[in-house]
Amino acid sequence: MIKEAIGFGNTVDEAKEDAILKLGAKIEEDVQIEIISLPKKKILGLFGGSQAEVKAYVERPDKPAKKNNNKQPKKAENNAKSDKKAKAEPKKTEPKKAEPKAEKPEVEAVDQSLIPADSKTGKAIAYLNAILKNLGCENVEIKAAVRENGALIILDGEGLGVVIGHRGETLDALQHLVSLAANNSGGYFKVTLNIGDYREKREQTLISLATRVAEQVKRNSRNRALEPMSAYERRIIHTAVQEIEGVNSASIGEGKNRRVVIFPEGGTPNMPRRDGGNRRRGDRGRRPSNTVSSAPTREPKRDTDIPLYGKISANTEE
Repeated sequence: MIKEAIGFGNTVDEAKEDAILKLGAKIEEDVQIEIISLPKKKILGLFGGSQAEVKAYVERPDKPAKKNNNKQPKKAENNAKSDKKAKAEPKKTEPKKAEPKAEKPEVEAVDQSLIPADSKTGKAIAYLNAILKNLGCENVEIKAAVRENGALIILDGEGLGVVIGHRGETLDALQHLVSLAANNSGGYFKVTLNIGDYREKREQTLISLATRVAEQVKRNSRNRALEPMSAYERRIIHTAVQEIEGVNSASIGEGKNRRVVIFPEGGTPNMPRRDGGNRRRGDRGRRPSNTVSSAPTREPKRDTDIPLYGKISANTEE
């Protein structure tokens, strides 16, 4: 069974996130993305323009058909005796074993030398090697697990902290560039970069964060906004919040400032106020300003400024 959803956004990434949220896909599911239309800017900022439109779909196993529990109509009275005899000696039947769900086998990662250079994965690895060389990262082991419409590229070696960057921002940016190199010939080929088990550890950290903040929201009934994150990390937060009753999540903001807001169920995903909604406490706890007033200062009067003689009246007689 294939389930799909359509998402919209000011950018393609925002549209992807919207579609995946509507789809309700989990992190481990292989979500396929189809870009329907790219965003168009308004003419002179006033006329026309349209949002990006993206379709996300995932293949899931069919649900087993429900058993028909409707009882058969009773037989005629002339066959009642034969029915009783059949019931008295029931046939022993072995219970049917539940058929295991069909799961996609895990693809084992192989060395980059075994990947065809003219394939999409090969083009992604070639571009990645050029970037690593310019960054000064040498003796890096690269393996790839090629999947349907995508590939997982794993890096291993020393000095790869520069590739990860602050909270994985550099790794996400490099993943985006490698994906563009793989899709240069058209189509959609999803490339995921990972360094060791960094993404697994980061995912667990984000899940713990979402759980902790969601409990605070339930306890205080106030919205909480998280720091700006990439679309991949926001998806992890949304998936974790979906498993918690009493709270919801939504993404707000644009570009690098786009973040997740966790709010009570039935509420609105607005940015929380910094003062906690109490204006009376706005001035409490503020430190005195260390800046010097810019008002001009006057020099103190000196003794020489005082006149030696008193005021001379104009009516004095000569």
